[in-house]
Parts: sequence; C-alpha cells; structure tokens
Amino acid sequence: MKKTHFLIPALLLSAISVFVHVEAAGKGTSNPESTEEISVTRFGARPDDGRDDTEALRKAAEYCRTHPGTTLVIPKGVYCLKDKEAEKLEQEVMSGKMGPNPESVIFTPYYPYVRGLDFEGSEDVTVRADGAVLMCEGWMEPVSLIGCRNFRIEGLTIDYLRKPFSQGTILEVTPESMLVQFRNDHGLTEATPFPRLMIWDSRKGGAFRDAIYFPEHRLEGDNLVRFMTSIPEYLEGEQLAAPHSFHFRPAIYIGESDGVTLKNVTIHSQPGMGITGFDSKDITILGLNVCPSDGYSFSTNTDATHFACCEGRLVFDQCFFKAQGDDATNVHGYYHDIASVSDDGWLTLELRAPTFTHSQVTDVPRIGDTVEITRISTLVPEMTATVTDVMHEEKSTTVRIKTDKSLPEHWQDYYVFNVSKLPSLEFCRSVVWGNLARAVLSKTRNVSIHDNIFRGCTGTAIHVGAESWWKEAGHGVNVSITDNVIVNCGDGGAQFGAAGIAVVIDAPDTEGTILHDGIEISRNIIKGCPGHGGCGIAVRNARNVKIHDNIVERCAETVSTYSTENISIH
Repeated sequence: MKKTHFLIPALLLSAISVFVHVEAAGKGTSNPESTEEISVTRFGARPDDGRDDTEALRKAAEYCRTHPGTTLVIPKGVYCLKDKEAEKLEQEVMSGKMGPNPESVIFTPYYPYVRGLDFEGSEDVTVRADGAVLMCEGWMEPVSLIGCRNFRIEGLTIDYLRKPFSQGTILEVTPESMLVQFRNDHGLTEATPFPRLMIWDSRKGGAFRDAIYFPEHRLEGDNLVRFMTSIPEYLEGEQLAAPHSFHFRPAIYIGESDGVTLKNVTIHSQPGMGITGFDSKDITILGLNVCPSDGYSFSTNTDATHFACCEGRLVFDQCFFKAQGDDATNVHGYYHDIASVSDDGWLTLELRAPTFTHSQVTDVPRIGDTVEITRISTLVPEMTATVTDVMHEEKSTTVRIKTDKSLPEHWQDYYVFNVSKLPSLEFCRSVVWGNLARAVLSKTRNVSIHDNIFRGCTGTAIHVGAESWWKEAGHGVNVSITDNVIVNCGDGGAQFGAAGIAVVIDAPDTEGTILHDGIEISRNIIKGCPGHGGCGIAVRNARNVKIHDNIVERCAETVSTYSTENISIH
C-alpha cells in the first residue's frame, strides 16, 4: 500500500524536522555491525512462486537465533506462511466449534498457539524485508520476539489470505434489519460466529458510532446474511466488517525483550491485535502502518498496538492507523488484587481482569521493583514498597511476593500496582483514522503526544486515565498533549463526553479524588462530530493542569472540569 502524506497547518512548521528526526532515529537505533548478511532464499524460500515457504522461513529464523549479529534479508515479494494447527484453529472458529464468542476459549491464560516465525532469544539481529509480504494461512502469531535483544525489523508486511473477518456490502436497510452480501473469502454457515459488526460511515469519514454485538441473524443465500438490528437508513450501500473473534494472538509479539525497533512495518489484518508488547524495554516504532489491504475497508480485529508492563522508552513516530477494531495504542500496567496474606508476610496476587493480561501470561514482579499500594475505591496510592522476594510457578495465574513494608490493616481494600513497569511514551507525527474506540489511551508517566491527526474515532481521541474495571493502571504524571488536530471523534463512547481529550479516572469513588499530576494541553485543534454535543476537553481528578491556546469547535462546551486543583485555563 502506498503511504499517504497529510499536510495541515499545525504540522507544516515541523515538516523538515520530521524527516531529519525519523532518519536519525532509524540510524540511532540500529544494531551493532552485523557479522553476516544472509537471504531467506539460501534456505529455500522463493517469493511469488505460490509455494509454501513456511519451512524455509522457519529455518531462517532459527539461524538468526543461533547466530547473533545476523542481518536476514527477505527479498521483495509474497511468501506463504501456513501451519496445519493454525488452519485447524481457523476452521474450528469458523465452524462454530469455539462458540459464538471464540475469544472466551482462544484468548485465555497459556492457551496454546502457533508461532509463525519464532525469533526467541535472538540478539543483534536485523530483518531487512522491504517489500516482503508474509501471507498467512491459519490463525497464528506470525512474528514472535521473546527474549530478544537489539532486534530490528524493516519493511515487512503481514496479511492473511483469508481475512479473520468477513466484509460485505449493506444491500438493504429496514426498520428492523439489514441485509448484507459478504464477499466469498469464507463460506459462511449458520454456525459461523458474528460477535461484532463494524460499519464504515462515509458521511463521518470513520467507523459508524455504534458497533453491533452478537446480532441475531439468518442466512438468506450464498454469503447473504440478514441481521436483525436497526441502523440508520443512510448506511445502505456502506461496507460492513464482521470479525469472527475479538482478541487472539497479535501479528507481532514483543515479550521480555530489550531494544526492539520496527521501521516501516505494515499490518493489514490479524485475528487479534497488530502488535502486543509485554514486559519489555525500549521499543521504537517508526513508520508503522496498520491499515486495510487493497480492496478492504478494515484492518486488525482489535487494537492496532497494545503495551503492558513495559519500561524504558516507547516511541511512535510517523505511523498510520486506519479502521482497526479498537485503540491505536493502549499503554498501561495492571492493578492486582490481593487474594491473601500469610502470617509470614507473603502476598498472593491475582489479576482479576476481564481478559487477564493481554499477552495471556502472568505479570510477575521482580525483586527490587517498586509497587504502589492503591486504594481500590479511589485508585489513590497510599504507600509504596519494594519487592524483596518473589515466588511463581510456571503457568500459574497467581504470583506471591514479599515487600519491605507491612500492608494496611484492611488489605482487601487495596490493589498492588508495579510502577517499575511503566515506560515513558512519545506518540508523534502520526495519523489515526476511523477506528472503533480511542486513538491513544495512556496510563503511564512522562508522556508526550504531539503533532498528530485523529479523525473519525468513535471514542475520545486522546484518553489519559486509569481504569479500575479493566484493572489497567495507572494515572498520568507529567503528560504533555500539544499541537494535535482532532476531527469528528467521540460520537460512539466519549470519555465523560470529551470528543477530543479526556484526562479522567474510572473508579468507584471520584468525588474529591485528586490523582493525575502535571498535565499540559495546548495548541490543539478539536472539531467535534456535528450534532454530538459534549465537550472538547474533559479534565477530572487532577492537579497542576495547564490548558491554553486550544481551538474547540462543534462542541457544546470547550472545557469541562471536575475535582481539580491548581488548574489554569486560557
């Protein structure tokens, strides 16, 4: 897919510096000089020949694992990556064997899955793949980076021969139903799961405000399906996507790794997220494209990217996201419940989140980590402690720790949150267009979100805030949101009514709670969805806030505040 370059007044002044910055960033994060350059053709992979390249590509990945310093070249062209177990899983999902909500089966702790290219343990490796496409067959994790150090991928594209969703055209809209003619990518049956429907709304220039969950439906012909749901008549003729599951494995998984760089990588589709990072340090993402394949209107089934329990620096620069099924990125830690406390001081921690961790492996603290003991009702940390001992059995979803301090008497009223696993975040010079939910969801500290364009997101474009129900921590500290352009966002689930920017918390008791600290929101342009109302900027439960020189249009209110201290608005 050709890259699209957007020029708007708010970004013109930095146009030259952007180019210099990205090129410098690419050079500055390169690996040490490689000891060997080798092509996948040496292992038998051949582009565009229609043959199965899986065995050869896996041999090439294994070579990288055992030869630090390798530069692996994947010549331009399409490579077939398939696996019998992955194809079996796809067939079982599509036939209804996993039920109407496959996520509840396949996205569970330590559920077995197929790794396409497994680079586990690789060090000082560069994969140079400009113009190379991994065309996957069967539901899998196409690229797995676990325990890698100084690993770099350039130019790779990931897609699926059979998309993990069905796309069709809305032929008819009645007051009670809509008729959709799906493409022939899949042979749909009565048992095929339809957990969600997403509609592209051309009038808005983004996803329709309301996704439709688990709709009643019936087949009326060859891939012709009538859904018993009501939508506006003007959506007749629009494109509709039906992901056949929510979360599964990501297209690229970064776990327990240090110094990973992805440059000019493209992800067209995935039965889950595009990129998931977990328990990793210093990740740089330059020129990422999560966008539909040619001829399609939708990309990944859920989040484009998602990072939990990471540290160091997390950087997005000059990326493009379009029509994914959830946030462009979500960066956070986890609130763990205290299940029990033993007489000798061991705390048993459980993550009682709706979908556990987003990598489906346990978040295990390390000796020396700093944890906050956080009151559940307010999410306010009431003490900090240092982890002095850790016990974790393989594949157990609980973990036991000791700390250097005693818990409060009513320990059941507190979460434990590991603040040592929080990265700084820079999200800049990027475009998020027409996705379901938010664009940037930040629950970390030392954050800069600047010079971006957000258009047609159904949720608030930029959301800063801890979420108790999802157990996603924590609150914002030293957050700068500047020089962004936000248009037609927030009509399908805005945070406290904010079309553009929300700095809020989701907790049982927010009255009088002060949590976020050190927030600047300046020089942003926000244009709300016509007829939506709401506000441009919502700030709640925060102190030391500066809001200035923003332009807000098509919103009922410019700024909404609640429970704040030392806030300046002008």
